[in-house]
Amino acid sequence: MSVVRVSHTQSTTTTGLVFRDRTWITIFDFSTLLSERHVQAVELRVRVPMATARPNVMVELRHHQDRPCPKHSLCVEDQSLGFLPESSLISSSGQWRVYNVTARLLRWMDEAVPQRRRRTMRMKVRGRSPSVVNLVNAGINRALLVVFSREGAKDGDQDKASLLRTAERSKFLLSAEGQVLRRVKRQKSRHKNVREKENEKRNLCRRVDMHVDFNQIGWGSWIVFPKKYNAYRCEGACPNPLGQDFHPTNHAYMQSLLKYFQPGRVPSPCCAPIRTSALSMLYYENGEMILRHHEEMVVEECGCH
Repeated sequence: MSVVRVSHTQSTTTTGLVFRDRTWITIFDFSTLLSERHVQAVELRVRVPMATARPNVMVELRHHQDRPCPKHSLCVEDQSLGFLPESSLISSSGQWRVYNVTARLLRWMDEAVPQRRRRTMRMKVRGRSPSVVNLVNAGINRALLVVFSREGAKDGDQDKASLLRTAERSKFLLSAEGQVLRRVKRQKSRHKNVREKENEKRNLCRRVDMHVDFNQIGWGSWIVFPKKYNAYRCEGACPNPLGQDFHPTNHAYMQSLLKYFQPGRVPSPCCAPIRTSALSMLYYENGEMILRHHEEMVVEECGCH
């Protein structure tokens, strides 16, 4: 079994989804993926209604560019990427089917000579016929393209919780879950007065002073400079669920969600240093005075892990 290591996930919702002649036609604008240089894996996730969830139903993947091609330029506005074989089906749980479309998408992205001819796809939908179901408006909740990519070096400064960023941007999140979350937050907010809210905010994970005096710990005889410094430390509670302000890892974010919905199951994430800096120290070593830079001596920023 091969393991794909990814550090970024993005989701693209379908622009159209049509069921016709025992075939689900999923339509996406793949031109938005052309800027992705480190694609590792791509999954197509389709939620099939029970009325059409038959074993012999096929799935076709299509590209349709939302914006028309500029004049005198080469681009593909409408193109079929073919039918997905049964071997590409990764999992099937309930109404959801997950297909591996990595090779198909990478091949499409690598095409050297795009087709110039514009082809218009016309899909006729007649009323509420069971054989033809128009799901263009409902497609957001029924088909999703998930792209797993490896972040470049420039992306390393972003928050580690790529899952949190994806969840906040994704239209795929069920609206019911969001409503439950907001309702519980409103209920908690009503039961707290202004002073309680201020105290709660003051007690959240943060950086506080931690002064170190080398004379007091028995190191003053051989350390010349500095004799004392502020190392800082992290203290405070991590809220549930975590936001990007606390720079959580994906694991910490999931733990905070579990703590929020199932308080007795797991503890809250811990407030800990997420960024440190070095300290230059002048001291005696083997009878000689030397200057060295020691890493991770000062806490620069705190977060929840």
